[in-house]
Order: sequence, then C-alpha cells, then structure tokens
Amino acid sequence: MIYAPLFVVLQQLLFPALSGYATVLAAAAAGAIGAAFYGARQLALAASLIGVLCATLMLITVGHQAQAWQVAALAATLGLVAGIAVDFPHRCTVNMGRKFIVGGAVGAFAGSLLFGVDLFTGFSLPMAAAVAFLVSVTGVLYVTVLDLWRDRSGSGRPRYCSLTEGIVIAVIALFVASSLAAFAGIFAEGPPGALTEALITSSHQLPFAFLGGMTAGAVTGGLLELFEFAWVDRD
Repeated sequence: MIYAPLFVVLQQLLFPALSGYATVLAAAAAGAIGAAFYGARQLALAASLIGVLCATLMLITVGHQAQAWQVAALAATLGLVAGIAVDFPHRCTVNMGRKFIVGGAVGAFAGSLLFGVDLFTGFSLPMAAAVAFLVSVTGVLYVTVLDLWRDRSGSGRPRYCSLTEGIVIAVIALFVASSLAAFAGIFAEGPPGALTEALITSSHQLPFAFLGGMTAGAVTGGLLELFEFAWVDRD
C-alpha cells in the first residue's frame, strides 16, 4: 500500500529527466520510506502527521500559490527539528538508520535489475508485475541484509540517534507534504505542477500497481514468517 504509489508516481516524475534510471531512484526512495514505515511505525506516523499539517497549513494560508519547494522545505525543516528535539522511545526507533539505508539500497538494487532487463533485452514488465517483482525482491533482501548487519551488542541508544531520526522524519514528512500538495493541485486553477502532472499521468497505473504490490507483499510476508525472520518486527 505504501510502496506502490510511491514508486509509480516518482518514476513518472523522474522519467523525463532520467529516462530508465528513474526506475532505480524511484525504487530506492520507495524502499527506504517503506522500511521506515515497516521498521519504525511510530517514527513514520509522526513524520506523516508533520507532513500533513505542513501541507494543510500552507494550503490554508497561502493557497495554491504556494510553490512545491516551499511546502517541501517547511515539512523537511520541521521534521528535522522534531526528530532532534523529541526523544522517541529507543524500542520504537532501534536500528532506524540502518533500516532506512538498507531499504534504500536493496530497493535501488531491485530497481537496477528491472532496469537492466529492460535495457539489455528490451522487455518491460507490466506495471503490476514490475511492482510485484520489486516488492518481493526488496522485501526478501531487506530482512536478509538487515539480519547480517544487525547490532547484537545490546548497547543502548546509539550516538547521533536523534540526528538520524530527524533526517528520516524530514525525508518522510517532505514526501507526505509534497504528495498532499500535489493532490490538491489537481483542483487548482492554472497549469499543474510537475508532481501534480505526474500524479495525474500515472493515475491509470495505480490500481494495477496496488494489485501487484499487495499480492507480492502478502506472499513475501507469508514466506518471511514461514522462515522466521520475526526479529525485524522486534528490533
């Protein structure tokens, strides 16, 4: 539910500038943010709340004259401050930096595989199959790599943890605020912004992306439970 719309809209947004490489970057961003929601839900929900409040505040006070970068900058700044200022329970954010990095790295790797197949064979998967592939490969690699990188020292709150939390919250808040502003832009007068245009253009692909993502997520999640990767939920 999180990965599919992020990947589809970001790929559509980045494709005019990056061509096939947009798949890699969109998969990396979706993987990192998905890892944050999966591995530190309290942190991700706080970031989402900040993003929604920032976008709503800008739309109420400035209206549709607000530029996308203004909404994104406000959300990122407040997210960074909140992450540094608020002391989240360590059990809610343990290994957050690692999870965010690993999610982005394995997402980029899965996206590179998809891009490589398209580049060297000319074969492009339908959107539902592409998202299903990305979700399943990213999910399996995520828990595998994170298990190898797991901190078994049992030490307490790591150094620079607040800064790490702030950066993660800032990134998620930025995406949430920008997404809400882009959706509101559909109903605004005048030409749509780049993100709004990407959202409109990719709207017909989203149902198929959701179908592929939910199917692959259910199957992959069942397999991970079967092979007892339960530590990801605990830590």
